Amino acid sequence: MKKFAVILLPLLVSGCLLESVGPIDRSIKPYGAHWVKAGMTNEQRLTDWTRCGGAENLSDGYEKQSGQSNSEFFDGLRLHRTKIRTCMDSKGYVWIER
Repeated sequence: MKKFAVILLPLLVSGCLLESVGPIDRSIKPYGAHWVKAGMTNEQRLTDWTRCGGAENLSDGYEKQSGQSNSEFFDGLRLHRTKIRTCMDSKGYVWIER
């Protein structure tokens, strides 16, 4: 029983400490959900998003390829997101962080 308390107490305390730091943002949106424009519908944004290279779930749709280094992955991701950003900008969308 004593061993159980020794293990459980630090876990409980760490949870309290993490919560005291501040609330966790549980409303994280996918990358494509941050793009908005006046008068748009969710369906229109999804159509424009996928035409610009994004995925159906509003993610950027970029995945690491087999054998690809981390450096190559992040370079490719940066280029892919730049392409999407340029395309969405050209369609009148703006990026809203929250």
